[in-house]
Amino acid sequence: MITKETILNQTHYGLKIFAYILRQYYPKETVLRISGNKCKPTYNPFASHHIKSLQITVVNNGAIYQDLKNKDFHGNVFDFAQLYFKENTEIELLLTINDNLHLNLETKLSTYELRQEDIQNFLDRIPDTEWEPRFSYFSKNLYNLIPTKTIGLSEVYQMLTDISRKHPTEYLRKLSSEKEQKEYKKKHFDYVTFSGVFTKRNNSSLKTHSKLLTLDIDGISNKQELINIKKTLQKDPYFPSQLLFMSPRGNGLKWIIKISLDEVSHTAYFQAVINYIKETYNIPIDTSGSDVSRGCLLPYDPDTYIHPKYKADAKI
Repeated sequence: MITKETILNQTHYGLKIFAYILRQYYPKETVLRISGNKCKPTYNPFASHHIKSLQITVVNNGAIYQDLKNKDFHGNVFDFAQLYFKENTEIELLLTINDNLHLNLETKLSTYELRQEDIQNFLDRIPDTEWEPRFSYFSKNLYNLIPTKTIGLSEVYQMLTDISRKHPTEYLRKLSSEKEQKEYKKKHFDYVTFSGVFTKRNNSSLKTHSKLLTLDIDGISNKQELINIKKTLQKDPYFPSQLLFMSPRGNGLKWIIKISLDEVSHTAYFQAVINYIKETYNIPIDTSGSDVSRGCLLPYDPDTYIHPKYKADAKI
């Protein structure tokens, strides 16, 4: 995988990157002369003066720079590379360094990773202290299209772990055919639309988006495999799980994550996440769940995971 660390390992702490860039400006010069952990001052191609004022030093296994005439001009090797390559995102910069220096590092990246920096910036704009996702709850069954009330994640957690849901959930899982299971769950399970508050369950009746996205992992018959997938998703570094629970039929998971819609649509975000999960973990995602009004049935799952920040409200 291409990362800053793998690039530093392949470029002698980043010194080869400095040398490559400096040679583009000074092809007839010996651009770097190393003495211990420091290089002798060399020309700074980004300075207005033409003197050897650029000091390059290796600190903590990474090369940094400082202009001896301009104390404000300093940074690490990737900052210096950005001055030359002028890429839009960090991952694009790493790819460009890899290509230009012929490092031959693994470059298979998911759709999400290619936009990782942009999407992370969108997520960071949502202060957790101010973000209280709300969405519609529909009582009775999946044929009820008019919401009963507006609720939050802690309330859903209480519903999922309520013993009153145990009987219909166990009955459903004992049914012999998939057709019987599908018919039973439609008639006997209430549900929510995690992605928002609706006046009626259809895409055109969305009042407010909750900034939540639901991912369905289906068709996992092996119980241990399902447990392993749950552990994997809980540890994902890019998408902190807000809620994670077993599907009604017991052969899948419902993964609820936080998203931002500042510059990425609900559908585009859904596609980016399923690409990321497929390429990173090879976990199958139900691609039919991209609709913003997608209903999520609520079974009994005493092992439901909820993000720790909701624990007080959820009375765990």
